[in-house]
Order: sequence, then structure tokens, then C-alpha cells
Amino acid sequence: MRRKALGTLLAVSAFVAPAVVIAAPAEAAPTIATRVASYSAGPATVVRGNAITVQGQMQRASGRTWVKTAAVPVVVYFDPDGTKPNAAVRTVKTNATGYFKTSFPASVTGKWSVRMPATGALKASGTGQVTVRVVAPAPTSAKPVSKWNCPAWAPIKGNAPSKIYHLRGQRYYNATTPEICFSTEAAAVRAGYRKSKV
Repeated sequence: MRRKALGTLLAVSAFVAPAVVIAAPAEAAPTIATRVASYSAGPATVVRGNAITVQGQMQRASGRTWVKTAAVPVVVYFDPDGTKPNAAVRTVKTNATGYFKTSFPASVTGKWSVRMPATGALKASGTGQVTVRVVAPAPTSAKPVSKWNCPAWAPIKGNAPSKIYHLRGQRYYNATTPEICFSTEAAAVRAGYRKSKV
């Protein structure tokens, strides 16, 4: 009797039930359309070192209308030479009214775009590329065009030995032979010159 019971126990313990795998529920695919409204990157032309601003508003479809979409991530992309359209440079979040705004120091000409990745029920969306042209700062000083004259765009005469600058209409303007000419008084002051008193 004991042998029979032991044999039954061994037979049961040797039986291995097939493993049951329970699949995790698949994440639902995004179903709500989104868009970037009022997108801009600029100004269209900017002096190197000044700011380029990228901004817009994320919206989602709600029936037949578009509504603001707060607290969603927006990725900013910059392509300097046409070979890096997917080079992400910053991620920002929209504010309570769906707007985002961020700035970058201008360094080189290139194309700016933004994308919102799929988030929960929201579908991904993005913008086209906007080109911002970056230019070198305008010169603020120049050499005289002749012994007595400065170029028209830089009419302020700078006298190097005295470190004094002279404006048109001042008493010694015509009598001054400039060593350097300035476009603005601020440029002259930055170069270490002071304004003539007469």
C-alpha cells in the first residue's frame, strides 16, 4: 500500500505543467491629433551673438476645434548645414496656455524646427524648417578715405594723439585730420576716445 502511494506521489511530482504566459496589455496607440500653431523662429536675419527665439503653441483636436495643450514636451531641432535635420538641441514644456518659448545665441545660419513626440493619447506632430540667417556685426570704425575725410557711414573723426573725437558741426571738425573714423559716439567711447568740448 505504501509502495503504491509513493509511486503515485512520484508520478504526480514528475508531471510538469506547461508554463502559462500572461501578456501585458498593449499600450493604446495615440488617437488624438495635435498641431503646432503660431510657430516662428527668428528674427529672419540676426547679428551673430544676438538672440534667436523659437516659439509657438501646442494644440490638440477636440471635436471640430483645436484647444491649448499644457505641460507637453516640445523638442527643438537645429540643422546648420542641411545634413542634421534630426539634431535635437533642447526640450521644453508648454505652459498653462499651451505656449512654449526659448532662445539661443545666434552663431551660424541654419534651419529651426520643433516636434512634439507622441504622449499618451496625443499623436506626434511637428513643423517645417524655418531658416534664420546669421550675419557678422557691422563694423563700427574705419580708416579715413582721405587726409581730411571719413567714410559717409562713419563720419566721426577720431584724433589718435589726443584721444578726442569730433562730430560734424563742431568747431574743429573740418580742421581735424582723423587717424580713425567712428560710426557712432558709443563706438568712439568704447575705443577710449572722449568728445571734443567745442
